[in-house]
Amino acid sequence: MFQIASAVEHATQPAESHTGLSVVPLHLNVNMSGHNLHIDTLVSTWFVMALVIICALILTKTLKMKPDKKQVIGEFLIEFIEGILGGQISRRDEVLKLIPYIGTIFVFILFSNWFGLIPWKLLHLAKVPVELGSPTNDLNTTVGLALISLISYFYYGIKKKGFGYFKHYLQPYPFFLPLNIMEDFTRPLSLAFRLFGNIIGGEIVIAVLLLLVPWFVPLPMFFFEVFVGFIQAFIFAILTTSYIAAAIAEHHNQKDEKLKYQTENI
Repeated sequence: MFQIASAVEHATQPAESHTGLSVVPLHLNVNMSGHNLHIDTLVSTWFVMALVIICALILTKTLKMKPDKKQVIGEFLIEFIEGILGGQISRRDEVLKLIPYIGTIFVFILFSNWFGLIPWKLLHLAKVPVELGSPTNDLNTTVGLALISLISYFYYGIKKKGFGYFKHYLQPYPFFLPLNIMEDFTRPLSLAFRLFGNIIGGEIVIAVLLLLVPWFVPLPMFFFEVFVGFIQAFIFAILTTSYIAAAIAEHHNQKDEKLKYQTENI
């Protein structure tokens, strides 16, 4: 919590030009029409988007009945996303429709989480005054992703059930209305702060290690943060899936609610 609070404090400082290295990631702020823009986050995000698009084009450029190694990787990724969806949504047609959306969310967050680790953190070792972190170490990015998740399950719920979707606010009893409404506010907060806290916390730990110990010592932490980056992308994708599944389901059951509760508390 101290790491998160420190990061938020630095991120909200007055806009100023910043170069150099620090333990807590500092953002390069530019004032435009009275609003502070984190230019480093924008640059990192565009790098990640370009990387995702290039990888998608490479994996799908030459599709064949007998897949080569590149196509096998692409098919494995699709099957992985299908497994996430299939575990919570029973209808095959709905699973297929959601694969592009959930797949994009997962891959973008995964690449964003990894972007701040390698090779940019290695620049600390050479004392290069460059600091490009993960887009997801910026609370603005994670809040934006969480709001997209919020909008998505509203969209799919209304698309399937019409305005009858909002009847669930009165279930199981009408006096549950305030609690059900509050849940829609806590979901994006949970998604945003979980992702933000885990990613920036890992970057802070690596930065401290790089400042204190020789080059090879922090390497195990690099690999651990690669794993954490994957887990956080997976959790975000599976929670978004669970919210959409609940929105389009005809009814809820205790098993689904228990699974969602256990996943949210990872």
